[in-house]
Amino acid sequence: FFCRHNDTPIVRASGRELSYVLLSGILLCFGVTYTLVIKPHDIVCGVQRFWSGFSFTVVYAALLTKTNRIARIFNASTKSAKRPSFISPHSQLVICGILVSFQILINAVWMIVSPAHAMHYYPTREDNLLVCNSYTDASYMIAFFYPIFLIVICTVYAVLTRKTPEAFNESKYIGFTMYTTCVIWLAFIPLYFGTANNVQLRIFTMSMTISLSATVTLVCLFSPKLYIILIRPERNIRQSMMPIRYSTINKTTGSAQSSVMAAVIVTAATCNENEKVIKNASNENIPAAY
Repeated sequence: FFCRHNDTPIVRASGRELSYVLLSGILLCFGVTYTLVIKPHDIVCGVQRFWSGFSFTVVYAALLTKTNRIARIFNASTKSAKRPSFISPHSQLVICGILVSFQILINAVWMIVSPAHAMHYYPTREDNLLVCNSYTDASYMIAFFYPIFLIVICTVYAVLTRKTPEAFNESKYIGFTMYTTCVIWLAFIPLYFGTANNVQLRIFTMSMTISLSATVTLVCLFSPKLYIILIRPERNIRQSMMPIRYSTINKTTGSAQSSVMAAVIVTAATCNENEKVIKNASNENIPAAY
């Protein structure tokens, strides 16, 4: 649906580039479950190590980039009308790529220091299980340390941006996503460490955590956009995506006026449609800055 409505205002306003990165990360998260349940092999164990942490990192690196951009825009708007740096779509992709590269580096070092391999595990005298070596201890959490760090930072940004204007309500959806994700992970960590002798339960717990986190992100962030695209297409227009109407700006005074105007100007500048915005503004007898 996003591809079919790629040039509509609701998709453009949500940041198409990061949205596609986010959807790719969610798809990777759903795919991890298949690598966890198939018969262990040295290659499969290596894929599990890399894929599980990498998929989470892609999702939360994109979310962190989104929330950081929103926070910087509104922090800058309270000080001056100058456009903050690194808020263009290309810059956002570069920042997200840098965040993801740290996870790739961690996985590479981990693979070199302790290569992944399948092994026979004997939890009891009767049981003989073929498992990946990372399941027999807590070393699998190495793959999740960095994504958990991103989750914490992203949650902090979600709290800081919770009072943004209603038209920037994606920050509220991101906040709800992060709060729910934190609850899921707070339940996962003690379950993982508390099931040291039950490899099957560990695999089940990890699969459920990864799938639930991806589902929460997909539903919370994209269902409101799909609702507008499919059910309320009359709201999928450029005017409804703008942060504040010009009449509202005229009613504001003092520092509030400069803050709102700065936020509007900055947001309009990030759309890469400067000429189009100026042209539309002149046709509608609205000041070009709006």
